[in-house]
Amino acid sequence: MFLSRWRHSGAGLINRRWNAFRSAWHFGWLEAGFLVLVLLALAMRLWELEGRALHYDEAIHVHYAWRLSNLEEYIHSPWMHGPFQIEYTAIIFRLFGDTDFTARVGYVIFGAALVGLPYFLRNHLGRSGSLIISLMLTLSPTLLYFSRFGRNDVIMAFWAVSLLILFWRYLHESKNKYLYLSAAVLALMFTTKETAYLITVIFGGIAFLLALPELVPVLLRRDKFSQLRGAAGFLILAVTLTLPQWSAAVALVQGVLGLSLINADGVSAGLVGAPQWEAPFVGLPIYLGAWWLHGLASLLLAGLLAIYGWRRVGLSLRLFPEILAPLGLAEMTALLLFRPIGDGWDLVISGSALAVIVSVGIYSRYPWKRGTLLLIVPPILTLIYAVMFTGLLRVDALLGGLLPNGIQVDTTANGLPVNYLVAGGVLLVAGLVSLWLGMKWRGGVWLTCAAIFYSIWTVLYTTFFTNPAGIFSGVWQGMGYWIAQQEVARGNQPWYYYFVGLSVYELLPVLFGIAGALYFLKRGDPFGLVLAIWSGLTFLAYTTASEKMPWLLVNITLPLIFLSGKYLGELVERVSWRQALVRGHVLLLLLPPLAIAAGVYLLRFYVTPELAFYINEWGVLAAIGLLATASAWLIRAARPCSGAALAVLGVASLLLGFGAWTAVRAAYTFDDSNVEILVYAQGSADLAETFRSLDQDIFQSTDEREAVRVDYDLWYPFQWYVRHQAQEGVLQFSCFKKEGEDGWNEGCSPATGESDSQALLLTAAHERRDKRDLTEYEQEGPLRNLLWFPESYRRPGENRQAEKWPEELTLDLEYFQESLYSREAWQRILNYLLFRDLEREWYASEYYSYRR
Repeated sequence: MFLSRWRHSGAGLINRRWNAFRSAWHFGWLEAGFLVLVLLALAMRLWELEGRALHYDEAIHVHYAWRLSNLEEYIHSPWMHGPFQIEYTAIIFRLFGDTDFTARVGYVIFGAALVGLPYFLRNHLGRSGSLIISLMLTLSPTLLYFSRFGRNDVIMAFWAVSLLILFWRYLHESKNKYLYLSAAVLALMFTTKETAYLITVIFGGIAFLLALPELVPVLLRRDKFSQLRGAAGFLILAVTLTLPQWSAAVALVQGVLGLSLINADGVSAGLVGAPQWEAPFVGLPIYLGAWWLHGLASLLLAGLLAIYGWRRVGLSLRLFPEILAPLGLAEMTALLLFRPIGDGWDLVISGSALAVIVSVGIYSRYPWKRGTLLLIVPPILTLIYAVMFTGLLRVDALLGGLLPNGIQVDTTANGLPVNYLVAGGVLLVAGLVSLWLGMKWRGGVWLTCAAIFYSIWTVLYTTFFTNPAGIFSGVWQGMGYWIAQQEVARGNQPWYYYFVGLSVYELLPVLFGIAGALYFLKRGDPFGLVLAIWSGLTFLAYTTASEKMPWLLVNITLPLIFLSGKYLGELVERVSWRQALVRGHVLLLLLPPLAIAAGVYLLRFYVTPELAFYINEWGVLAAIGLLATASAWLIRAARPCSGAALAVLGVASLLLGFGAWTAVRAAYTFDDSNVEILVYAQGSADLAETFRSLDQDIFQSTDEREAVRVDYDLWYPFQWYVRHQAQEGVLQFSCFKKEGEDGWNEGCSPATGESDSQALLLTAAHERRDKRDLTEYEQEGPLRNLLWFPESYRRPGENRQAEKWPEELTLDLEYFQESLYSREAWQRILNYLLFRDLEREWYASEYYSYRR
């Protein structure tokens, strides 16, 4: 009887679990649609992935990933952004080998996975909206191009959407699992790229706006801080976990403080973004105390803990762990720092003491939530005391294990600069404030989140604990370096740069994103307004930032796609499709696009002087009138909402098709024939062809050392193609500069005398100077090394470095006004948009190939 009941109840449990699983993972038409789109996105991103030559930045990233895959040293440096992409690509190389395909396939995976993420917001975006967003992510020219590109922007897009999903799901469900996952995503964001700061500020600002009704009662002490959930809880999590990452922002007022907490770009000594190693110094130890002073300090700590514990719990049994736990941790810290016993016994004793402290704490029900700060502060005080008042710290030994090779600093006086002491103090305060707020909020839940965040963050920044310096470079230079770069303004692009890029590649999300923002504002749709704020703040942030590059369009396009896709999804759901099919109203999906296409055709004729109106053009004009009349009649015949929605969806379909054509044209043209705005410092197809020629004629038939010599000015991206030959010594990068010439490096060996190499590659700047030494070689060239879009969108005669902001804006607006009424300007715009016809050729750096 008992066995029968057990079987019955067990079978029932299994059935309930199975039914719950089937309900959670129901596979219907929506799931099928997402699967098809993800597979389509994957196929589009994998197709001829190795066809395009490597970009300058790609070559940097994959070069260090290749070195790491060969177990060579890798040290995080913020000029290459976070370590995630280097380590991630290195794992791919280790598993599947190093090729052009495997160098990019990791980014393809993130780009394809991004397409599937809207599924997890289907209940908030709408089923139609989520599918439309997925389709737009698949066909977006910007996202397709940079999903096949070795930069971390598409990875950041994946993290940003993941964080949005977790934020919105936690807002509605308040489950701790979303906090844990958010902590992991935040850590991965901050280890991927410094745009994590912008994403955190934007999402934190949105959370703050949504959380105001919850925060006000807490500030008025009507509610408890520990009870905050939803948007307020997410805000607290984001602030407390990332607060130490913002510490370098104190350098914005370093002039007032009289300090150098961030080295500017171009400094003669020191790391850019790090504190300057300069006077005044504080010699260590400040005072070398006698043994009795250390004992007195220990007694003072114990006395303070006893007084504090007595005030908290009084004279009770709980007073013992209140004193024992923090004091024991302080003594453990001292034991591990000084190692007085040796032979590993220090570690054994410390571990045993920790076990006793934890056991006593559990037995006495120690209030971990309120007492964690008390446990942390004594060990920190012990460490500070040991550094300041004992001979524990040797600055030269410490820096020897932390500084990159080639960085030398003065450590003769065993002193630390005040700059570094202040930076360390700011980090310490930020960490303690984070801990205090987090423990006061959710205690154990926050500790779990912090453990997840800092475990991932530490493992990646230290490259699996092989680079301890990564902790400081990640937490301080991550922000410090890019604060220093704001004055550099790489690219020196005009403020309207992203207006140009979006108008060329992303008309659909821009136009319908604006329409969607107005629509959701009118309706008061909460999630629609969140997407609108995300889009607006992102565009404002990147437009304001001094460095503007084409790959940053990924970050601007992403929220616009979500905003416009949700709006279009609501239009789809507004239409009665069965009735529209029966009554022929679906013609509105076709007629307005045809009218617009015909209008563009006529506009091109109008703005092109050599093209005149003939009978065909007048026929097109008449057709436009008929199409417009028929569209108006159908809109009126249909229900007002359905008719207008169908017409708008027809226009959106036209723009989607145009965008898909633009995407294919940009992503799969490898011969450099299309001059694309997305291209900036792109490796030319000539580089790959030069390598193939050298490989076939020389590398495969010789093992002679330095058979090929290459100008160092061609290092990136050519070094990727010849990595194995350079490693084996068959190819040698050499300096062809003379001392005193721009770019001269004392580590280079100038070219003197005649070369006995089978082939030479020289930049255009060096080939003429060495003509006398190249009489035995056959010259080929000029060939193109790196390509830049010729920036025809700039105002003629601009000098933005010398122009003040009001003057610059005035001149720009005057230029736009002139262009608006210029037929020639419209002709140039249409020719580029439609045919990629441009009056200017690539701006390129060039080189010559010399072969015996």
